[in-house]
Amino acid sequence: MSHRGWVSIMFSGEGKVARLRTRYTGEPKAAAIHFYRRLGLRFGLVPDATDAVQQRLEALLLRALAHPHPAFEEVAAAPGSVWGLEGASPYPDRVTLWPARGQAAALLARWLPTRAPAGELGGIPGLRAAALRARGGDTTLTLVLAGQRAHVELRADPGALHQAAELARGAGLEALWEADAVSRVEREALGALLSDLSVAQAALWSRALRRLALAREAFPAWRARDPLDEELQGPNPSRIAVKPVGPGVNLRGVVAVVSGDGRGGRGCTTVGYLLAAAAAVGGARVGVLAADDPSNLPALLGLDHGDKPLGWRDANLQLPPGHHLKVAVMETDAARAAEQLEDAVTEFDLLVVDIGTTAVHPELAGLAARADGVVVVVPDEVPWYDDEVIDERSSRAQIWSYLNSADQAEFHSRRPGGPDLFVFLDEAFARYVEWRAGQEGLTLPGWDADHDGDGWPGDEDGLHTEAGHDEIDEHADLPEAYTGSQSGDVGDEQDDELLAFDDEDSDADEQWVEPYDPDDSDDVEMFWSLEPVGGSAWATLPPEDEAPYLDSWRTDFLQILSPEGGRRHPDVWPQVLTSWADRSRARNLERVAAGGLTDAERAAAERKMIAVHTERALERWDEDLWQRESRAWLAADLTQRHEVGKAERERMWALHHPRPPRDVAEELRHLVRHAPLGRPVVMAVNRARQEYDQLVLEPVGIALREHGIGALTVIPRHRALEAWPGSDRMEDGALTIGWTLAGAVLDSLAHGRR
Repeated sequence: MSHRGWVSIMFSGEGKVARLRTRYTGEPKAAAIHFYRRLGLRFGLVPDATDAVQQRLEALLLRALAHPHPAFEEVAAAPGSVWGLEGASPYPDRVTLWPARGQAAALLARWLPTRAPAGELGGIPGLRAAALRARGGDTTLTLVLAGQRAHVELRADPGALHQAAELARGAGLEALWEADAVSRVEREALGALLSDLSVAQAALWSRALRRLALAREAFPAWRARDPLDEELQGPNPSRIAVKPVGPGVNLRGVVAVVSGDGRGGRGCTTVGYLLAAAAAVGGARVGVLAADDPSNLPALLGLDHGDKPLGWRDANLQLPPGHHLKVAVMETDAARAAEQLEDAVTEFDLLVVDIGTTAVHPELAGLAARADGVVVVVPDEVPWYDDEVIDERSSRAQIWSYLNSADQAEFHSRRPGGPDLFVFLDEAFARYVEWRAGQEGLTLPGWDADHDGDGWPGDEDGLHTEAGHDEIDEHADLPEAYTGSQSGDVGDEQDDELLAFDDEDSDADEQWVEPYDPDDSDDVEMFWSLEPVGGSAWATLPPEDEAPYLDSWRTDFLQILSPEGGRRHPDVWPQVLTSWADRSRARNLERVAAGGLTDAERAAAERKMIAVHTERALERWDEDLWQRESRAWLAADLTQRHEVGKAERERMWALHHPRPPRDVAEELRHLVRHAPLGRPVVMAVNRARQEYDQLVLEPVGIALREHGIGALTVIPRHRALEAWPGSDRMEDGALTIGWTLAGAVLDSLAHGRR
């Protein structure tokens, strides 16, 4: 058979597959061929969205057409379209929609959020759209739910957005989508909309959108009900199933995965495995070469064999059948490593080298500079938004909340009155009391042995968690209890050294470690560093009248410390011997925790705090109001302070305005300190603290190109990525994330070749 005849047969088969896909999707045949040439049937011919967030966005879009805003008449669509849509081009991680001729503006007006004069919302709250250069901005609009990773592309001229706004205003509606930040009203309305959409419903409506050609007869009924599964099966379900056939992903060469700042724990092994697995499912022959460290990929997959040499081993167990993925550990000998690398480049279409930090295998550092592409893994440490706080609370609630937050901020820095040495001895004696009681088998009266040591018992409010964009640290409130006479269990975690166990004790009785050993030089130096002791040091001593032995214990305590204390503090130690025991007893009679403040000390500290903050406070509030409310706050107990400060919280929220892309890109670039930028580079922001939508990500990605970084992708915190080493198979959600990463690598390689 001639070469030309073989090509004709190949394209004939390709055409048949494309025609079958269009019978489901309604997309142009050229778009169906493009999909097949890139992915074959490796994700299925008409793949469903595997990510729940993507499914919800797609479901909301089709449901919004089924239940339009009353202000809009039904789209006078071309015959055969579905509410103005002619087709869809589904990929594993996204879908492109094809509107009927002249219908793009009308579709956008029904999708994008609007508000009537009476306040009624229409469209999809939080939906935004823009033309992005990286996604064919002249002919494509990208639709996102603000702050969510899901996105949908609409093949339409950017001018359709202006036309949609004119349609909305012509109907007497406000175009909410023209604001860059999503209002609280929109956010709450979106939450209500999503709460009414079950997981099963989202999956059905998403599949219906991706299989628009099947909907042309059934869709009128969807105004009153959800799509049915049998309506979406199509003519040949078995022929569109996942199969390891077709051209596959055109990802070739050596790609190094490296930590941007040179530190471990950034997730390089996970990122490398995601890329390798997705490329293997996409049809490439893939190898992963890892450094010889305990947490490398072969070890995580259970493919290592202790001290035995580890050659190339199959790593297909987590993948669907019919794919080629192998892993190996790089030879420690430089010559053998070079030979191993040369053989791997010949054997595999794609070689992923998990370089990580290069600390274990420094020779790998040079390999990154010679690789065809580099994936630089960085943490999510750069702010992407500027938050505008909207605070409509009463002035009283604002001031009390402000004072609570200021009081909380100073909590750990406040120290009791008196010489530092006296304060330190107060804390050390509390630890000694706990140890001494254990030695003598005494149960300390009034001693809370089970306290958790947290300085702020009200931490269920999330005040000590990492701040997210929905938290307003400036307005955080005090928990209900803190130091001083109001609380006797405030402090650090219990010191593990106090709870050592003697493994040789057959009865497993607790053996307490002495808190100070004068014969141990290291122990002596550590003790006399005068650092806060922590642990039991924050507990309140037993009541004096219930623990008559405390006075004799104070004497013993000072006797143990006197030789070294007198040598180190000759000027102060005589005062310690004559005054400290009386001070300790007096503070305990007031029931003040070791290291805590007396009522008088606390009140003085609060008055000083208010004086310090007055100048700043007067920029926000009237002086008479500030003075009146701060005096009332001082006079209130902790419960009242907490209740007033927490009041009206529903009247406070934040608007998240995207920061200038160049600023974000500049700060991201500074996270890369140990990775070569002379090659095509993908920046992978790993374990994202929150979701970022494409309208935020893509402009930053474009700005990063000025810094030699060809593509940007974000690896979310996803359930499918939490325990992949111990799974029987890689979940579809993880493969989709890997495919998005693979797409970014392809874009970077293409950009590098330009």
